[in-house]
Amino acid sequence: MVNPESRKQVANAMVQEHQLSQRTACQLTGISRTAYRYKAKRRDDERLRVGFKELAVKQSAYGYLLLHGMLKAEGSVVNKKRSCRIYTEEGLQERTKKRKKQ
Repeated sequence: MVNPESRKQVANAMVQEHQLSQRTACQLTGISRTAYRYKAKRRDDERLRVGFKELAVKQSAYGYLLLHGMLKAEGSVVNKKRSCRIYTEEGLQERTKKRKKQ
């Protein structure tokens, strides 16, 4: 019972099976009541992923910051950190070549 998701499940079982209040169940499991009620929202990054792939094919030397700027101009993206995460997940990072010593 380490992560918050498992604590949430235990607290939910206490409320459902043992008829404890949410407040008591959350105190016993050590989770806040807001975390107990929180429902994660799923984000659809597919349009952004497609945009990154298309631009990376056209502009292979550009990094995520330049591609982020191009997508931001189109109105597709807002957050730099999110675009960086998607860029690395798609494996679009181009390796830099090591300089050969003579």
